[in-house]
Parts: sequence; structure tokens; C-alpha cells
Amino acid sequence: MTVEEPSRKVQLTGNVLYVSQHVENGHELAQMIEGIYFVLPLLLNVSFADPPYVERVDGTVGGSPFRWELSRWRMEFRTTTQEAQESAVVQAWTRFQVLAPPDRRRLLAGLHHFHTACRLARRGSTAGEFVAEVILNLAKTLEVLFPPAGDGLTREAARSALRQLDFDDARIEGDFLPAMALRNEIDVGHVELGLFTMDEVKIIHAFTERAEGAFRELFDRLLARVESGEFIVAPYTASKARPEAVAIVERLRKRTPPEAV
Repeated sequence: MTVEEPSRKVQLTGNVLYVSQHVENGHELAQMIEGIYFVLPLLLNVSFADPPYVERVDGTVGGSPFRWELSRWRMEFRTTTQEAQESAVVQAWTRFQVLAPPDRRRLLAGLHHFHTACRLARRGSTAGEFVAEVILNLAKTLEVLFPPAGDGLTREAARSALRQLDFDDARIEGDFLPAMALRNEIDVGHVELGLFTMDEVKIIHAFTERAEGAFRELFDRLLARVESGEFIVAPYTASKARPEAVAIVERLRKRTPPEAV
């Protein structure tokens, strides 16, 4: 497929998109690349069965090759051995009994949300693709594990519980609570159309990279102390869904074609 325009030529061959265009400077080149990189997949997604994404960007300017990529990315690594991996599997197996009591549903839900956050972080095809969804699930992890008392202060409830697990205030405020704060402010739990600077985006990405290791440490401590009886997760016994939620499902049922179920 070829599209000829007055100032550029666009050609799609298989899964490779070629764009030839005259630009006056590096800023204009960056704008052109960013427009295609971030916007074209959104438009193609409307008609394509599989959501498309850009795998890489490279090209030539005046005969000089270039790659458009991250200028810097800091990642957290976990070193391990075969023995450590085997020990982790054995420990996970023996901890089935920690989750067995029905009133520990909050602990199971917290593990689920953290697992979802980690899965999303791995499945992103571009840097930070699911950063908002990762933060949302980290916030849910804290909210479900440490519910507020009668005052309804969710962050204070999390602070108190994390202190009981021997995390100091610097780590609580830097590695955990930002997830709850960011949930409402960066297009995570609520729509946000404002634009962040690249420096601000880097700070958010750095938090999500750092937070995963912190949350792993949280669960290591939490599971060990629940197992030993040193910490009690607020009990919650599974019950039927709230009437309001059931009512929504029933309204949806009435509008769902029989063949779609």
C-alpha cells in the first residue's frame, strides 16, 4: 500500500511502514516520529482484529542512519540460583495453607492484584505501555490488604500496617503510598487529559520499576508473619456480590443477545 502526499510518501509493506518526508530540524523529525508512533496504532486498532503497536523505529537522515529509542532506562534486577528457585517453589507450595482459611480472602485478593500488576509490566510491548494499570493494581493491593477503620482513611490504614511490618517511613512514603496517590491523578482511576513532561514521565516510570521489588518484600514479610501468627490480615468472609452490582449485571443480561452468552 502506498500513499502519495505533497510533502511525504507513505508505504506499508507487510508489517513495515516506510515514511519519506523532508524535515527542517531534529525537533520536526521528533514530532513526526512521535505522531506516528503514538497515534497511528490507535487509528489502525479500530479496523484491525489484533491491536497493532510499533516494535522499533529507525531510519536515515541525509544518508546517516539513526535509531529512535529510550535515552535512559533504569531497571531492577533480581539475581537467583537454581537452588533459590527450587526453594521458592517449595515455600509457595507450603503456603497454600496460609491462604486456606476463608476469612483470609483479603490476602488472596492482594496477591491476585500484585500478580496482575507484574503480568502487565511484562506484557507491555512498549516502554511503560501499561504503567497506569500497573499502578492501579498496586493501589488495589494496598487497599484490599489494609482496609481503613471507621474513619475511612485508606492511606493512613496502609501506613499503620506497613509500620507494623517494620517498614520505615521513608520507604512507606517512597515505595508504597505513591501508588495510592497516583491512582487518582495520572489517568489511572480517573481520566486525565493533561500532558506530563518527559521528566515527569520518567519519575512515574521509575516508581513502578522500584515498587515491584518493594511489594515483593512486603508479601515476603506479610506471608511469613501471617503464617507465624504475628500479623492478622483484616478478616473478610466471601459472600454474594452486592445487590447494586447484581442489579447492573441483570440490566446487562436484558441487553445481551441470547447467542452472545
